[in-house]
Amino acid sequence: LVLSTILLQGLPIGNMPYHIYEQLQRDDRVSLAVPLALGDNVGGARIIGTTPDFFQLRPALNKPPTFQLAAGREFTGDFEAVLGSKAAAGLGLKPGDQFVPAHGVETGLETDTHDVPHTVVGILQPTHSPFDTAVLTSIESVWAVHEHEEEENHVETAALTSTAAEDEADADQRQITAVLVRPTGFIETNQLWREFRLGSEAQAAFPGQELGQLFDLLNQGQRILTVAGYLAAAMATLTVLLAVYSATDRRRSMIAVMRSLGANRTSIFRMVMFEALLIAAIGALAGRLLGYAAAYNLAANLTEQSAIPIPITYEMALEPWLWAVTLAVGLLAGLIPALMAYRVNIVENL
Repeated sequence: LVLSTILLQGLPIGNMPYHIYEQLQRDDRVSLAVPLALGDNVGGARIIGTTPDFFQLRPALNKPPTFQLAAGREFTGDFEAVLGSKAAAGLGLKPGDQFVPAHGVETGLETDTHDVPHTVVGILQPTHSPFDTAVLTSIESVWAVHEHEEEENHVETAALTSTAAEDEADADQRQITAVLVRPTGFIETNQLWREFRLGSEAQAAFPGQELGQLFDLLNQGQRILTVAGYLAAAMATLTVLLAVYSATDRRRSMIAVMRSLGANRTSIFRMVMFEALLIAAIGALAGRLLGYAAAYNLAANLTEQSAIPIPITYEMALEPWLWAVTLAVGLLAGLIPALMAYRVNIVENL
């Protein structure tokens, strides 16, 4: 429920009768109720049927509304649409343009289109939320489109447009996907939640609680990745050790020549240790650059697909510690090869 209506991901779990929204709207314990009807898309952007109250949604009572217009106006009639910023940019639409919705909430069914053109009347400012990818229209428009599809005689679009507002079909036969509810207080919130939990027509969910559980699952994945990172660091240490050890073993004759020309054991030891440190430092620098580039690209792609901002932070305060660990790993990896070079026998290797 939360994934499909808040994050706009996946398929809606089902519909519920419209009269539930009407009951919530009349309930004194509810300060705001906003219906949502999903089921169609245009170019992959989900079409959401709702009411003008949608534009009154805000993160807190003392905050301005979340959804502000960047151009045009709110929808006031049937078959008018307000587009999220990313939906408008992706579809290349502006106020005054028209589009034809397709059946289903996901792209891929563009051939199964509804023969009812919609007119863009407004574009929203970026909210950095999934609704940046949404197309908002009146809930009556969503109903009219599907009623038109079911008509046996396939009434012409122009005729339907002129009569849609006058069509007073029984509200109990009309359905919605979900209702966003803002109760008047904490006690009222729990009362409504218990009532829906005991009922059979609809279910209630706290978006914050459900998203918190989702993020907990993601944190478990993050912990697994952290363990994998430590294992990768251990493998990198072993790789540096083997690389320096192999190089030192192949250069026994060269080390013996250097010793015979006057280089002392300490100089040879320092040379091998410096080589290990240099390899570790270059590897760490390359790893950081490639890692951050991959993280930024992955975050950008996920944000583009879901419209959920995924920030990639750069912890400058950790850099000294990371470099200290890197140098320590280099020293540890170079210690055995350096000791081996320190003990090279001149006579045996000349």
